[in-house]
Amino acid sequence: MVAFAAVSFAEGITFGAWLRALAAPVASNGDETITAAGNSWGYGARTARINVSAVAPDGNAGFNMGVYNDVTMSLSAGDEANLWVKPMDIVKVSYGKYDNNTLRGDVCYGSWNWLRPTSSWIAEDEGLLMSGNGGTGLMAEITPMEELYIQVMAPITTAQVKAGTTYKNLRAGFAYTVPGTVKIKGQYIGKGAASQKEGAYLNGKFFDDEDKFDAALAKLWGEGQDLDDDGDVDGDDADLWEEGLVEDGILKPVAEADGNSNCDLEAEIDVLAVDGLFAGVGFRYDVRKDGKTAAAGQENMKIALGASYQVMPELKVSASGAYFTYYGEKVDPRFQAGLGVDYDLGDGLAVNADFRYKSKSGVDGHKAKNSDNMAFSVGVTKSVSSNGYIGVAFQGQTNSGTFANTVIPGQPNDDLENKNFTWAVPVALSVWF
Repeated sequence: MVAFAAVSFAEGITFGAWLRALAAPVASNGDETITAAGNSWGYGARTARINVSAVAPDGNAGFNMGVYNDVTMSLSAGDEANLWVKPMDIVKVSYGKYDNNTLRGDVCYGSWNWLRPTSSWIAEDEGLLMSGNGGTGLMAEITPMEELYIQVMAPITTAQVKAGTTYKNLRAGFAYTVPGTVKIKGQYIGKGAASQKEGAYLNGKFFDDEDKFDAALAKLWGEGQDLDDDGDVDGDDADLWEEGLVEDGILKPVAEADGNSNCDLEAEIDVLAVDGLFAGVGFRYDVRKDGKTAAAGQENMKIALGASYQVMPELKVSASGAYFTYYGEKVDPRFQAGLGVDYDLGDGLAVNADFRYKSKSGVDGHKAKNSDNMAFSVGVTKSVSSNGYIGVAFQGQTNSGTFANTVIPGQPNDDLENKNFTWAVPVALSVWF
């Protein structure tokens, strides 16, 4: 019986991997001709990985995990490390680290699959319309009917955190699909206390007013306590006394939550009524008790649009854009836009191209010089076997734009004024199993 259970469980374990690495034999940081390599998303060059998933024979229990290996031979944890059970068909409960993108709204194309021109967008293609969940905690996923999905996560970690603080970071969302017509999604993402009051607890009472705190201390201190026995009641005695309070846990400096919690409210509507067409609009708003607690230039609102259309079996066209407003006195709104084309040439060959633009930053209508960016890419790929491809592209970017943390601009001098043109010719290798 034990042997049978082990075999059955082993049959439920699957291994998989997906990899893409890019090496540029020639590139320019706007100052020098260089070589460079990395992932499309930057952060080194991941050249090996393994993802493990296990599902019980009845489909009601399992786990997910990953191990990544960089070209520098450094191992790291993957995007997921969680276990889950389904106590009933419509409920899945899990705990751990997630890369859960059930609610995420993506519009990915063109240079997203090459060295990403990170300087030429504010919000990236993945999660452009709505954020995914890459957090850690206790999650419940509920599917009361085929068309409705609900997700709730409490960010409970191995650190001991006040319950009130944890639940101010709660996140919850849903997706409802009208088959063949529209999908509607919404999400709440808690971001903690609106502000923090610095102070201390004394015998369980919180003080953020120094005079009141000193008065409370004086009542405990009393008169004439000569702790160092030198015949005088002085500062040395006060230091000894306060050190004793700290050691006894009576005096505790803290940052106390002040008022309501911050959160992001997100919504997305996708049109599903036309064959071959995806069209979606996303909205995000930063909700806080007092906008003055936000740093100048911190994002206040985002409205994003995305679409892709399969014009014919060989041709696909994609487009996206987003508009952003910011906190801070008279900080100007900004926008980004992009357009991409994919064409299948047959025999495993395909070409793609895209163009991206990010508008200038400014305050009260006065735009910063060379603060906008334009980027483009033109690439070709060739399928290899059924599990990989090789490709090469040319990519360029204005105003010292950075590609996926890989091609870093040189330090501009007074004449250049941060207006360098950076470029790269990456060779892409991708495999999946």
